Amino acid sequence: MNRYRIFNWTVFGLMCYLAALPVIGRAMRFLLPVIWHCPYRTMTGRPCPFCGTTRDLARLWHGNFDFGNPVTPFLVLFLAAELIWRLILLCRRRHSRALIVGDTLVHIPLILLLLGAYLWFWYHSTP
Repeated sequence: MNRYRIFNWTVFGLMCYLAALPVIGRAMRFLLPVIWHCPYRTMTGRPCPFCGTTRDLARLWHGNFDFGNPVTPFLVLFLAAELIWRLILLCRRRHSRALIVGDTLVHIPLILLLLGAYLWFWYHSTP
């Protein structure tokens, strides 16, 4: 059960990182402009499935809901729900096996659907 708590802290940290990515990205573009870029776009000249997501999250921080990537609203909902869910789990003292299995069985399909949506929109938007 201690591993599950560590896993929850790790996922919570990752969600915090993704929520703060616009701020981190701006600093990284200033500090390391050569490194902080999309390698797929550099190699192929075409945007990757995730291109524009950081810009969309930055727009959202400023109250602009005009998203360039059509999957970004789903990502924002997933991030918000995941942050709340992990906070709830981190506040609990004990976790049953059923909760751990249920958590896994719900989140794996959600993540696969999110990745599938990114790939589907990318495939249908590229010439």
